[in-house]
Amino acid sequence: MDQRWAELARTLRALGLWQHLPADEAEAGERAVAEGAHPLGGKATLDEEPGLRLCYVDGETMAEGGVARVLAEWAPALRRHGVDPHIELVSYPDSVEDGDYVITINGRRCVVWTPQDWVANSPWAVATVRPLAVINDLLAEAGAVPRVYTLYAGGNDAEAWLLDPRIVAAIAESGLIREGAVPALAAHA
Repeated sequence: MDQRWAELARTLRALGLWQHLPADEAEAGERAVAEGAHPLGGKATLDEEPGLRLCYVDGETMAEGGVARVLAEWAPALRRHGVDPHIELVSYPDSVEDGDYVITINGRRCVVWTPQDWVANSPWAVATVRPLAVINDLLAEAGAVPRVYTLYAGGNDAEAWLLDPRIVAAIAESGLIREGAVPALAAHA
């Protein structure tokens, strides 16, 4: 096995990727990465409990009015970092041609999607990323270290991870993970 995997595993352990797990599970995660597993999948995160750092963000659900429900599921984890999300619906049109889907998150306006997003065939992706970008703004204002990163944003199996940016940098800089499988910061476009 390429020694770079073992180096990445040691780095991720030192940065705290598995710090919330019992020692034996943390060792198993480190070992899985050393053997070539994606750091945020498979055996490397086998014991990851959704809601702690991981949140499933189905793009279709997000686009079809589910942002509040999804963020409510993740609220306990966000509260631990100083963000208590309060979501209010501003507008959800009967038809995509009739206007924008808009919410507020802690009083901040967030256009989840517009009719143009549907024309561009990207409503699921933007409906995932835009609200999470607002959460990142709130995390920054709270002085929290972690930020929200996405994997496969807009897909039915999309994931959002609350991670220390140094962990994501180590994954990206390793050169071991293909570009589309490196977590992307949820940011305003």
